[in-house]
Amino acid sequence: MAALRNWLFAVAAVGAAACGATLGRSSPAPHPARSFDGGRALRVALFTSPKSIVIGGTGEWRLYDSGGDATLARGLRGEPWEIRRDGARMRAVRADGVPTTARPGPFIARPIDAGALLSVNGHVYRGEITLVPTDTGVLVINRLPIESYLRGVVPLEIGKRVPGERAAVEAQAVAARSYAYAHLTDHSGAMFDLTGGVLDQVYGGVDAESPITDAAIDATRGLVLRFAGRVISAPYSSSCGGMTAAATEVWRGTGDYPYLTPVSDKIPGTSHYYCDGAPRFNWSRNLERGELNGALQKYLKAYVAVPLNGAGSVRSVDIDGHTPTGRVRSILIVTDHGQYTLRGNEMRFVLRPPGGEILNSTYFSVAAERDVDGFVRRLRIDGKGYGHGIGMCQWGAIGRARAGQDFRTILQTYYPGTSIDAIE
Repeated sequence: MAALRNWLFAVAAVGAAACGATLGRSSPAPHPARSFDGGRALRVALFTSPKSIVIGGTGEWRLYDSGGDATLARGLRGEPWEIRRDGARMRAVRADGVPTTARPGPFIARPIDAGALLSVNGHVYRGEITLVPTDTGVLVINRLPIESYLRGVVPLEIGKRVPGERAAVEAQAVAARSYAYAHLTDHSGAMFDLTGGVLDQVYGGVDAESPITDAAIDATRGLVLRFAGRVISAPYSSSCGGMTAAATEVWRGTGDYPYLTPVSDKIPGTSHYYCDGAPRFNWSRNLERGELNGALQKYLKAYVAVPLNGAGSVRSVDIDGHTPTGRVRSILIVTDHGQYTLRGNEMRFVLRPPGGEILNSTYFSVAAERDVDGFVRRLRIDGKGYGHGIGMCQWGAIGRARAGQDFRTILQTYYPGTSIDAIE
């Protein structure tokens, strides 16, 4: 989900560093001056392929050098070319095995035929593709208009919806557009603006597009959320569990924002909530002794100091305070090697099976069962909601749309004090 960026970016940067300096968001990279219809251009880092990628098109396309002038390859419709990393350089290899000369890159692929699209490893994208050699592979960046980008984001973020939920889809389109505009960077000093995954907004290109989300994007074209005249980075999550959270309740190192105050999702005059149709409105998880100790061994050192001989075996896990909306402020974990305090979103990344999905939310209670030796045998976690819970509750928006609220009412409920205005 979009706003995981605020807390996850530092964590993701650690992983990105393994790809060398060329992978950093702030690393300079030349790019051609090229405008698009359909709004400001946005650069989305899709993925890094270990050694090579296969690029093609639904029509004729060209591969250019970093200046966008010299033509390196001429691709025909359906003709695949492989882009291979060769040390710090890259080369393009035609299907019959004929290669181009190795060059430093980046390379830029552009469709030539009107309406043609590019494909990367079998997935189709609008706009153009930039290919950058890194220490470990080829970084793929999609440059396209923001309105086209939204067509590949909104369906994946709000899920498959029906006409009666149209207002929720429109609200999602405005929130996602606001997030994109708020994260546009200075193109002269950065390689990309956003990633295509949960660090920012999940983006699936043309493969993800759907008629109902396309219609919602068109209906809200150019509309963004503003506070005090500035476009906001509008966070959202799947389900708030009944009450949204302030940013400081979940993310460490952030301040409070006047438009991100807690909002109740309770339906007036009832005991129900707009978001109680969410699959994870209520949830439970059990961590067995081996999973719990393994999780600490694998993840704890990213957040707190851990002894050289490891985190140890867990003796107790206790909640150490709640936030104003009832979320866990911090937990105290005691092991035979020491005690550790985790706060906010950190808990979600530690209390999980090694290699498994992060904890659904920080809105939970814990109960421990112990063995005769005094160590925790099983930790049961009962919780509510899915995601960080800050900003718009997507399932709440769906419930409000079903109840007849329009997208403006939905947005101004979850982002109080904001205005909805055209960007240009």
